[in-house]
Amino acid sequence: MRVAFRVDASRDIGTGHVMRCLTLAEALRRHGPAAIFLCREQPGHLIELIRSRGFETGIIAGADDAGASAQHLSSLRPEWVVVDHYSLDKRWEGAIRPHTGKIFIIDDLADRDHDCDLLLDQNLYEGVEHRYAARVPRHCRQLIGPPYALLRPEFAEFRSRVARSAGPVSRWLVSFGGVDSTNETARVLSILGELLPPTSPVDVVIGPSNPHGREIVELASRHPGMVVHTGTNRMAELMCAAGAFIGAGGSTTWERFCLGLPSLVIAVAENQVPTSQYLSKLGAIDYIGRGSDLTANDIRAALSRFLSDHEGRSKMAELGMPLVDGQGAERVNKCLLEFASA
Repeated sequence: MRVAFRVDASRDIGTGHVMRCLTLAEALRRHGPAAIFLCREQPGHLIELIRSRGFETGIIAGADDAGASAQHLSSLRPEWVVVDHYSLDKRWEGAIRPHTGKIFIIDDLADRDHDCDLLLDQNLYEGVEHRYAARVPRHCRQLIGPPYALLRPEFAEFRSRVARSAGPVSRWLVSFGGVDSTNETARVLSILGELLPPTSPVDVVIGPSNPHGREIVELASRHPGMVVHTGTNRMAELMCAAGAFIGAGGSTTWERFCLGLPSLVIAVAENQVPTSQYLSKLGAIDYIGRGSDLTANDIRAALSRFLSDHEGRSKMAELGMPLVDGQGAERVNKCLLEFASA
């Protein structure tokens, strides 16, 4: 069985789409199916990372994305094409359908129609079960919600080691995704540097494509307790060790829930807002708004409140952990294998 992934990363798109597709591709590989990625070369792409994980990667070039993709797929003839891309819709899917067995869409937006056989939206919204009713064919099976969150295996492994307490935070984790083009990381570190003792442990995770990496490293060097991790593969370990998280929404939300990590969230992309608002309403996170709408004083006040709210942070862990067990990638993998053989 062969599976092709059409997915991109860039400084504008971010890295989350590629990272969750890699998680699924690696889950598939553990059960036998071979995967190939189809990506565009653009500033901030992750093609070398994909290849370093052992996956063949074809390059999509030119304005006709469907035509270029079809050229690759016509020789591959995969059983599945997995599409994780906000710029592609029913027209693209219809154009490549003759070259694949089935089409699997990973989406978060529900803002366009799809010609697909399987759809995954791992997020949680009010009325989530109805979001795609008019967007996909009747035969399409929908995998909806955090039970299908595509997490790497180490999150399930570290889950059993988590020991949360309701007391003061002894170690912090800060992460605003792989790119963080507006440099929310530096803003938060500057404020944490004011609020915390200099030796307070703070792990800072940034991606290799972060354009502000040098500035962040220099800023962290002024505080003995701050350590910057660039392109780390130790996220589960760092989340397990942390007592609280400050950063963006997105896919990392479900990693934090799996490990019961209380979170103060600042949205850095519009697609992070609906889920963050809903989860904050439930009390599962503390969402304070879009980064572009927040002043330094807004963030400082929110952090001060978050620091002292021991009971609220404990409630976040209690609400989050039951929603995500870390087995989502295996559930999705099982669906792909069963559906392909049906």
